[in-house]
Amino acid sequence: MARALLGWGMVLVLSASLPCRAEGFAFEVASPKFKVAIPGIPQMKMEVHPGNASQPQLRFLGSEDPYTVAVFTPAAVAGMTPLECASAITRSLAARTGTPPSSQILKARLDDRTFVAVYAVPLGGGVQLHAHLLSAVGGTHCVEVHATRISIEEDDLSSWITDLEKASIKPD
Repeated sequence: MARALLGWGMVLVLSASLPCRAEGFAFEVASPKFKVAIPGIPQMKMEVHPGNASQPQLRFLGSEDPYTVAVFTPAAVAGMTPLECASAITRSLAARTGTPPSSQILKARLDDRTFVAVYAVPLGGGVQLHAHLLSAVGGTHCVEVHATRISIEEDDLSSWITDLEKASIKPD
């Protein structure tokens, strides 16, 4: 699986025998219209992001220990595709504080519209697992859903990746 996560061209294929899990995080954004689903992360209350007034692309933020989810909708160049948005956002990750070098970020295409960048950052006695679900909607906005999980178990990374394989961002 890690090999499949190394390039955008590789598509993670789920086995038809895997059970469909209805539980997990689901959230709808009204404008631009889209839905995000992340199995394995609990449903949580999402509030307007505290930085929204000065930075409108910072849309929503929620937390349910040990998880946090933030939704961002930066403006896109007219007609940008989900892949173009995913590539642009992934390139910008290197400039963010605490993000590892690009060579340590696993990247994958989850479906025709959803991409993911995954990495872990040491944190005290454990790690903080990061996932950036990426897409585009309406030809006007990129979408970034940044989910994190605090963990003290090294084996949690593989279950985190397994849950992310089933995540999606879809236009509504």
